[in-house]
Amino acid sequence: MRCRLFQLAVILVILCRQGSSVQAQNLAAALEETIVKLIERVEPAVVSIARVRLNPNALDAEPIHRNQRLALPPTDVEHADFQPNDFGAGILIASNDGRERLVLTNYHVVRGGPVAPAFFHTDGSILTLRLANRRLCRATIIAADPRSDLAILKPDFEGARIDPTQLTPLDWSQSSTVRKGQFVVILGNPYALARDGSASVSWGMISNMTRQPLPWTKETLASSTLYRLGNLLQIDGRMNLGTSGGPVINMKGELVGITTSLAVVDGYEKSAGFAIPLDDMSRRIVKSLVAGHEVEYGMLGIVPREISQLEFLNLNTGVDQASAARASLVASESPAYRAGIRSEDAILKIADQPVLSVRDLMRTVGLFEPESAVDVVVWRNGIDTPFTVKVTLGKWPVQDDEGIIATNPRWPSWRGLSIDYPTGRSKYMRDSVMNAPYRRAVLVTGVADKSAASEAELQSGDFIARVNGIPVETPANFHAAVAKAKGPVTLSLYPGASAESRSVIVRE
Repeated sequence: MRCRLFQLAVILVILCRQGSSVQAQNLAAALEETIVKLIERVEPAVVSIARVRLNPNALDAEPIHRNQRLALPPTDVEHADFQPNDFGAGILIASNDGRERLVLTNYHVVRGGPVAPAFFHTDGSILTLRLANRRLCRATIIAADPRSDLAILKPDFEGARIDPTQLTPLDWSQSSTVRKGQFVVILGNPYALARDGSASVSWGMISNMTRQPLPWTKETLASSTLYRLGNLLQIDGRMNLGTSGGPVINMKGELVGITTSLAVVDGYEKSAGFAIPLDDMSRRIVKSLVAGHEVEYGMLGIVPREISQLEFLNLNTGVDQASAARASLVASESPAYRAGIRSEDAILKIADQPVLSVRDLMRTVGLFEPESAVDVVVWRNGIDTPFTVKVTLGKWPVQDDEGIIATNPRWPSWRGLSIDYPTGRSKYMRDSVMNAPYRRAVLVTGVADKSAASEAELQSGDFIARVNGIPVETPANFHAAVAKAKGPVTLSLYPGASAESRSVIVRE
């Protein structure tokens, strides 16, 4: 690191077009001292994470129960030569109200770990955290989102007799603008070396923004993760296996990103990697996860396609941008359709952000939650100038339903019934939303056994269009309607995965 810092100082001196070797050394020493102080301030908020699969017979020959609580992990986890099954890093953050200390990390680091309130996964796995002060404690997942690759852990500070008020979290509520060329410091747990609580440090430069990691395989291009939309920071710095989930810090000591993956191309040096930027989208995601909620993403209800630069030039829109995206198909009654967008319209901007590609369109729409009202600038053949429509977004269909962890539902169960937006779950969309009208209804995603809803023979996959004759299209609509209803309630259903059009009565 000293060599690289010295080189940077020399470059700075050359850029100033003056100075001597003494001045260069002074600059290098000053920069080095700045980074050392920065690391000292940030390191206490970095934890090492290990996922360990225990032998069920190792704990006094007692069977492991998912809610069984241990004050600390087994002693072999503390052994200096212990090698965890899976490992990574995490960041101590405060809860939305500032009262709790939680850990932000990558979903792929803790995938398969126990979900709150359980302390064991069904396969006997546990999650352990090692703090910078070498204290060890258990953790459980309170929320996780495969699409963004982010997760929140709740440490068992009480069981480990750790006072969380003595722990200083990193601020994630705000972030500085990230620019290409900025220098950053990266802390993590490469190769599980941070078993002693001391995070390893690297540093590098923000090489670019809105990047998509290699390799560009058919699988990665077709995946439902945000990676394929090009939302990552590219960092030219050493990021080894196990760095995932660690903080990316700017020279002011501010959290600007969370490391997530390496740039892995066979046969080439792996000295660069990627990080999730701490921007508006990721902060919204973290806020949802900290609350224990499922993360929801906006949707227009169109099938977009690229407009090449030549094709865009021939449209003669008069707009000074290189390209755009086209709505090749608009679902009937979808949010886009109801706002006035039609097939073959060109999408130029969303919320004042230029749309140069399909990835731009999907990434920008995903910034917003369902029911957000956003301005969309459209150009249409036969109309001389672009025009703006306001779209109230729907919900992007969840594809990895099993991977989502949400321990605190956004809406309470009503008489044993759990509901979502009509496009909330792709597995219940018997027909593609593009091949059938967008349903003005809410989707039943769960029915509790022996509940009033199950007695009414409601099933997951049903679509509820009315509550006592009142139309409902969103979870908020539904819960407002049932809150006013007393006694038996009549629900009118659309055709769905398991039912024809009918009405059912749900009793108290």
